[in-house]
Amino acid sequence: MKLPAALRITALLLTIGLAAPAFAEESTLKEGAKDVGRAVGTAAREVGDVAKKVGKGVAEAAKEVGEAAKEGAKETKRAMQKDK
Repeated sequence: MKLPAALRITALLLTIGLAAPAFAEESTLKEGAKDVGRAVGTAAREVGDVAKKVGKGVAEAAKEVGEAAKEGAKETKRAMQKDK
């Protein structure tokens, strides 16, 4: 059974019309996923930068404590040698 050309064209246009929003939603979802991915990446990078600064601060503080302990040990050694 053959459908008249006008009916076939109408059916085709109706099918395309119904499928177009599905493609649009998929495109919107992809764009949304990309935006979320960018936001997560940016946040992770910022957290990493802050962690790096904190790590450097901790390292500097540890270095200062180490230097103070070293000086304290030297002073203790000098004091013990004077007592001899």
